[in-house]
Amino acid sequence: MYQSGAIHHVTIGPLKPSTIYYYRCGKVGDEDFRLKTPPAQLPIEFVVIGDLGQTDWTKSTLSHIDALDYDLLLLPGDLSYADMYQPYWDTFGRLVEPQASTRPWMVTEGNHDMEANHQDDKIAFLAYNKRWLMPHEDSNSKSNLYYSFDVAGGAAHVVMLGSYAGSKQGSEQYAWLKNDLANVDRQRTSWLLVVLHTPWYNTNEAHQGEGEDMRVAMERLLYDARVDIVFAGHVHAYERFTRIYDNQADSRGPMYITIGDGGNREGLASNFIEDHKSSRLSVFRQASFGHGRLSIVNATSAVWRWHCNDDDNATVADEVWLESLASTKPTSLVAARRSRYP
Repeated sequence: MYQSGAIHHVTIGPLKPSTIYYYRCGKVGDEDFRLKTPPAQLPIEFVVIGDLGQTDWTKSTLSHIDALDYDLLLLPGDLSYADMYQPYWDTFGRLVEPQASTRPWMVTEGNHDMEANHQDDKIAFLAYNKRWLMPHEDSNSKSNLYYSFDVAGGAAHVVMLGSYAGSKQGSEQYAWLKNDLANVDRQRTSWLLVVLHTPWYNTNEAHQGEGEDMRVAMERLLYDARVDIVFAGHVHAYERFTRIYDNQADSRGPMYITIGDGGNREGLASNFIEDHKSSRLSVFRQASFGHGRLSIVNATSAVWRWHCNDDDNATVADEVWLESLASTKPTSLVAARRSRYP
C-alpha cells in the first residue's frame, strides 16, 4: 500500500575542490544546505561506517562523525534496515540528511537493503537503486550495485563491489572489476581501496563463510592490483586483519577490515571463534559500535583509526599506520598501537 513521493536525481557541476557550496532542494521550504567538496590532492580523510540502521546507537555514531572534519564517507552496505518496509527508507533519509547533505556519501548494497531474494537485481534492490543512485556509469558499470571512482585528483581509487551481484568468473561484475583494476596506474594512483558488504575474512560466529565464494573468485584480482585495504560490513563488530592473500599473511596483500558496527537494530555480534583458522591473522577484534577514519597523509603513508562508542566521546580503540603497496618495497605495517580495550 506504500507509494513514495517524487524522487529526483540531479547532476550538477563541475564543482571546484575543497569548496563549500550552499544549495537548496527545489522551492520547497527555506532551508539551505552546505556541501564541502573533497580536495583535488592529498591529504584526504574518509569516514567509514557499516550497517548503520536507525537506532540510538546510530544516532551516537552520527553525532561522533558530526564533530569531524572529513572529506568523504564510505558505507559498505545495510543502510536503512528497511527489510522491504518502505517507510523506513523515508525515515532513514531524514535521519542521515544532516550528514549526507554536507559530505559525499558513497555506498554499496547490503542484504537488509534487499526487497526480495530475486535473480533480477533491478527488482531485488528496487528501492535502494531508486533512492541511492551512485555514479556507476562513470566507471562503465552497468549496475548501481558496483562501481568505482577517483578522489584526490586520482591519488586514490575506490572500488565499491556488490556482494549481492554475480561475482564468479564469467559474471558482468567480474569482467568489470578485472577491467577497472587493469586501468589503474599505480604510478599515478598511490592508494587503492575496496569496499563491499560481506567480509571475505571473518573469525566471528556471525555470517561465517558467507563471503567465501566471492573471495575465491575475485581475491587474485585484488592481489595482483596491489589493493591496499578492503573494508566490509555485515558482521556487527569490528575486526582488523593483517595483510593477507589466500588465507596466509602476505605483505603484498590487502589489509582486511570489518566495520559492520554503525548502529544496527539487531545488536552486536559478540562471539568470536578462538580457534578459527584465520585467528592467527586477526590483529584486533571487538564487539562495539563505532566508526572508522582513514587519513591518507601522502603518496606513501596513511593512518587508520577505529573509534568505539562506549564512551560519551568516540574513543580511539585501534590505530595502525600503513604504507601504500604502490611503493617499491611494500610492508604490512609501519606502526600499530592497541588501546586498553581487549
